[in-house]
Amino acid sequence: MNNEEAIRLVKVILESGFASRRKCEKAIMSGRVRVNNQVILEPAYKVKRGDTVSLDRKIIERQSKRYIALYKPLGVVSTTKYLPGRRIITEFFKGVKERLFYAGRLDSESRGIMIITNDGEFANIITHPSYEILKVYDVVVNGKIDSQKLLEASKGITIKNINYSPFKFKILSKGRIQSKIRLTINEGKNREIRKIFEYLGYKVIDLERISVGCVSKYSDSAGTLEAGHIRDLTEKEIEFFFNQKDKKLKDIENIFSSENIENFESVDKNFNLNNNEEKKENKPAVKKHNKSKWAKPRHKRTK
Repeated sequence: MNNEEAIRLVKVILESGFASRRKCEKAIMSGRVRVNNQVILEPAYKVKRGDTVSLDRKIIERQSKRYIALYKPLGVVSTTKYLPGRRIITEFFKGVKERLFYAGRLDSESRGIMIITNDGEFANIITHPSYEILKVYDVVVNGKIDSQKLLEASKGITIKNINYSPFKFKILSKGRIQSKIRLTINEGKNREIRKIFEYLGYKVIDLERISVGCVSKYSDSAGTLEAGHIRDLTEKEIEFFFNQKDKKLKDIENIFSSENIENFESVDKNFNLNNNEEKKENKPAVKKHNKSKWAKPRHKRTK
């Protein structure tokens, strides 16, 4: 069993659904948690797959990783917390034993694909902009879309001191009453698409996320994912996201390779040398203050 397959004790307790991370840490440090019948007081203790973990002497069943695609309908809130009188996403995976959470929100007025999982690393790959996971949306707005205004916005736009990254778009239909546009973005700031179109002078009538990375509402094996339905991701889909992480790590390794570091150092050294030479050439002559010229004569003290 290698270190990569071992996980922190606090994460095992957290995934069991016992309580929040803070309360899980307190339970461990107060001596309520045992690993292989031995009290462990360190939340970061590494637990192997074959280890037995118990809380208050009740054995915790370890969760298997789950990766699910959900088509969120309109009017459903992207949360796992109970909201009186509101529909929440947990109603669609009641039969799932694992403690799940979402990887990327959709506001209640929007519909479409969401990724649900219990793997924090996997969720981070999907949601962090650095991994550049593309999300595709079909957006219907009122009126005839101005192609030129949308083109300018697609290069990157700042609205109320918030910067929105460049995006790609394709106009699917352009009518006098409404227009339909397909947008591809790699970030997901709060109500980003709605704010961009509002800034351009349009109201979003319908917003549907049709894909996240390679996970689409349309699947060759499972068919079209209908509103309110879920399906497990295929091994190929799961592998796609982890490959994206490996690619990013390789890019970082290449940047900090010894060859590149030497190149950076030589460029930096040359830059500093040239800079210093320019400073010497342009350095104005320093005028020295002649103290003797302005000094007042001292009076000799008389004993």
